[in-house]
Amino acid sequence: MSLENLLNNVDTLAIVCNQWGDTGKGKFVDYFSDWADIIARGTGGANAGHTIFIDGKKYVFHIIPSGITHDRDGKINIIGSGVAFDPRVVIEELNTLDREGLSYNNLKIAFNSKLVLPQHIVMDRLKEDLSKEVKIGTTGRGIGPLYTDHVARIGLKLNDILNKDIFVKKLKRNLRDKIKLLRYIDKEKIKEVMSHEHLNKGIFYSEKDIFDVDAIVEKYMEYGKILKDMIIDTDGFIRDNIHSKNILLEGAQGLLLSIDYGTYPYVTSSDSSIRGLSKGVGISEKDVDLVLGIIKFYITRVGKGPFPTELGGKKSEDWCNSHTKKDEKKLYSNANVNSNDDFIKGIGIRLSGDEYGATTGRPRRTGLLDLPLIRYAKNINGNNIILTKVDVLDKCDKIKICNAYEYVGDKYNLGDKILEKGDILDVSIPDVNVMKNCRPIYKEFPGWKSEINGIKKYNDLPLNLKNIIDYIEGQTGVNIRVISVGKDREQIIIR
Repeated sequence: MSLENLLNNVDTLAIVCNQWGDTGKGKFVDYFSDWADIIARGTGGANAGHTIFIDGKKYVFHIIPSGITHDRDGKINIIGSGVAFDPRVVIEELNTLDREGLSYNNLKIAFNSKLVLPQHIVMDRLKEDLSKEVKIGTTGRGIGPLYTDHVARIGLKLNDILNKDIFVKKLKRNLRDKIKLLRYIDKEKIKEVMSHEHLNKGIFYSEKDIFDVDAIVEKYMEYGKILKDMIIDTDGFIRDNIHSKNILLEGAQGLLLSIDYGTYPYVTSSDSSIRGLSKGVGISEKDVDLVLGIIKFYITRVGKGPFPTELGGKKSEDWCNSHTKKDEKKLYSNANVNSNDDFIKGIGIRLSGDEYGATTGRPRRTGLLDLPLIRYAKNINGNNIILTKVDVLDKCDKIKICNAYEYVGDKYNLGDKILEKGDILDVSIPDVNVMKNCRPIYKEFPGWKSEINGIKKYNDLPLNLKNIIDYIEGQTGVNIRVISVGKDREQIIIR
């Protein structure tokens, strides 16, 4: 099938992730930007990292849409109202575009996007550092505290940086309770956190008041002057162009990290499903003509939380949350995707797929493809799928895929159902008490043992690979519409 056939009768296309993120959204937003007139990001914030490769060069964007490299072609890129907007990060990305000679003349930013402030980052980092209970494994970008303020109705919007008096008044109100709380925390610890580069290396710290209000105001007014001409009513702009322009929606994170549909509490603070993405750009889910949900040919997650098919189990989780890419390459540079040791095999896949956080640099916990999760995801994001990172497993002798779980925990009341040890689950239930007690049941396939990154047509793929793809579709009811066979934007097969 051609790209034209895939997008026939499509005015609005959404790219989302059906796993725990890091599946290749940036690459496909960049790819489909050739078709789009408008590219809009609607959820997440600087906790997302979208990586694209163009002519072998790597670009990572945290907030600016991945379609920005097409700006000089007249494409309009939008940061929508659902985004957690950190002006420092965006201005850094604009500076990067300047250095690369890339245009952002057509970038538009929602006046009502949620404004990340220094106190959000401080509270995020302190909570994670000092927590004696559940550690979520956040990126420390202030996203959770930002949404807490939003729900508590004390948050600020981006438009506030264009109105100094209003900004000062709302800032002081927002800081009031936080300062009271921080009086009970060791001042040196606060000072250490506030010296981080994400907080402008300490310029917002006050020995007396913890936060230097004047310094925050000065910096954010400076941000306002830089961004002023880009700030508009993006929700209205998109609604005005629905069905008259080709609109591409860029998701952030993944469905399984959604605050509403993910593995709560090990999730992000926004709804990263198609429902949250649509809302975050000011339209209805019904306005989206085609949703393409991305899955990797294996699966990864960053931070804490249940992960039934993780290679190496608890050992892998602990390792990935306490070591760096440098540590791993130093100690396990010879790790092999065919190792009989699951922990080493997971590292082998991670090295082959370069599975290290674009935002944090952390090793991503790595596991085998999980069909119960795909069955769950399709009920929310639909059944049209992009399959990525297939080439990472080129050298595997055998491919194992989880087709179901065996529940191995104690008796558990789940609404009107009772789970008993030995029960078989075909569809994942994103309840931590269930998922942590799920033992994967695998089906094994022979690998294809050949490089596929130069293949352009589906019929030319190895038979063993096509058999696996047929199995995935037959077992889950999804339609794999697009297959990625390499990291470059042109290494794509459309079925």
